[in-house]
Amino acid sequence: MQQAAIDIRNSFEGISLPPEFEFTEAERRVFKPKENLTVSQWADKHRVVTKGPFPGPWSNAAAPYLIEPMDCWNLPWIRKIILRFAPQTGKTQVAFNCLCFSIDQDPDTAMYVMPDEKTSRRISRRQILPMLKASPRTAEMLSPRSVDTTMLSVRFRNGMDLMMAWATSASELASESVRYLFFDETDKYPDASGDEADPISLGEIRTTAYPHTKKILYFSTPNREEGVITRAVKEEADEIREYHAKCPICGSLQKMEFDSIAWPAKIRDPRIVQRRKLAKYACCNCKMEWDDYLRDKAVSMGKWVCEKPVGRPAAVAFLLPSWYSQFVSLSDVAAKFLRGLDDPKSMKVFVTQHKAEPWVETFESKNDSLILEHKTDLPPLVVPKSAIALTCGIDVQKKGCWFAVRAWEPDLTSHLIQYGYLSTLDDVEILVFQTRYTIENSTETMGIWRAAMDTGGGRVEGSEWSRTEEIYQWIRKNGRGYVFGIKGASRVQLKRVNVKVIDKMPRRNRPIPGGLELRILDTAQFKDLLHWRLTRKENESQRFYLHSGTGLDYTRQFLSEQKRRDRRRRWYWKQTSSENHLLDCEVYAAACADSEWLPSLSMLAASMAREDTGNQNNRSAPPVVARSKWITGAL
Repeated sequence: MQQAAIDIRNSFEGISLPPEFEFTEAERRVFKPKENLTVSQWADKHRVVTKGPFPGPWSNAAAPYLIEPMDCWNLPWIRKIILRFAPQTGKTQVAFNCLCFSIDQDPDTAMYVMPDEKTSRRISRRQILPMLKASPRTAEMLSPRSVDTTMLSVRFRNGMDLMMAWATSASELASESVRYLFFDETDKYPDASGDEADPISLGEIRTTAYPHTKKILYFSTPNREEGVITRAVKEEADEIREYHAKCPICGSLQKMEFDSIAWPAKIRDPRIVQRRKLAKYACCNCKMEWDDYLRDKAVSMGKWVCEKPVGRPAAVAFLLPSWYSQFVSLSDVAAKFLRGLDDPKSMKVFVTQHKAEPWVETFESKNDSLILEHKTDLPPLVVPKSAIALTCGIDVQKKGCWFAVRAWEPDLTSHLIQYGYLSTLDDVEILVFQTRYTIENSTETMGIWRAAMDTGGGRVEGSEWSRTEEIYQWIRKNGRGYVFGIKGASRVQLKRVNVKVIDKMPRRNRPIPGGLELRILDTAQFKDLLHWRLTRKENESQRFYLHSGTGLDYTRQFLSEQKRRDRRRRWYWKQTSSENHLLDCEVYAAACADSEWLPSLSMLAASMAREDTGNQNNRSAPPVVARSKWITGAL
């Protein structure tokens, strides 16, 4: 048809035609020959970037590893493209360029799926619509009617239709047939609920009417092992391609592995590594070290490599960690790894957000003897001389309270000092405010720095108050800024500790100064943390110790919950014994020292270090003044 239009046009050159025989603007647009361009060539020529570090005309040179994933869109035998990329490496820009190319060169129906409606509207408003209006070739295709261009639907002059959908709405996903399907951040999609299929299946079935011309693009940062993007790589991809950089010194191609990123062995502080840009990448062949500049040069000369290529693959997966991106310093990657060594939560961030690999959660079952291996020679009620503070976790029952007292070193290594049962709240007051524990090889004593008290509980027999109301009143009256109410979170939290204000001023809804606050704890995260600390070895931080008198009564309560998987393969903690009070006490005591409970134990350690330094500079000051201040509880 296009060639016929060209022949007709040429035959009429130099001849004046009456108006009724002239092509209309729409006819000229239809008969106009298509450019013979790939997606990457089209983007380099026509795409305009409106958001990001380089606004303006698109340049493939900014991220050369995006060229091949984009150009797979042009290969007629490829139906699915899977991008398991680290964040901020350009995977969304691949989708945007493929979308814009299709609008201009091969229009048809398209659907862009986000995790939820709020995100879908935000991405449409802030990124997609501005992009369509800023790029001349897509802007001229936009309909002049305002009703045709909305945040959730865009109709173009050439017959292209773009629909925005979200994974939480089955009706949106099942609306109509589409040829182009974009699944954005698939690992953030919710699981299927009720009788409905999962969001991916609901979306894919919309492409059934286009068996030979459909294109589906999955792109996401991985999360868990059973996540959509990881399953797609394992189960859907015919080819898995990984990027290989080319050494600027010796010219050898190599897959950049994290183990080849090095920094001075003596420096373990992530802040120093990050600030001084100490991390370098060592070439696997010539051993020359690349800084960030040479890394960028090596990446610009690299290419995608598939270990097991197949002819005319229908689905292709691309894997890319963060250290290939020019926007991520090698030192940033090293710093995130160093932080992960002391915190499993940070290690998960490093694995998923930098290595772009799923977080494989493992859990080793423990028994009484394994727990008791953490006993030391230190007797009960004695604080190790290296400790800087004591915390206490109190689990409230209808009658009485269980408690555990733990001593903390600056690196969050902890020692069990005492555990047991108290009959009354008066006993709790004596424990928190009057009990002094002897410091190892010293005449000094140390009191409890912070205590967390459970505020759960039902109705108290013979009282009009519930146990919760009773604890609230007790903390208001007796807490003195040392005892804090806590409550377990009903769902997963991003932070292990969140603050909820209970006492607010009427009408204004502002916190009452000195009023009651609750710390809401993600207890599952803390239980994970406790069991992780049991695996720590000598010379590592956050070791977990017990006093010499710890018995089976402690271990059986500590092991009263086991980690299991549900039908959706998600981990959860299941109580397997009737008494788990001491486990809860340990969770509360750990929360008191957590970095997310402010002021944190690390802040306390830093303050003590400054005071010790000041006293050393002041020769007239007694050498133990600063330490004794903290020990005697004069905070």
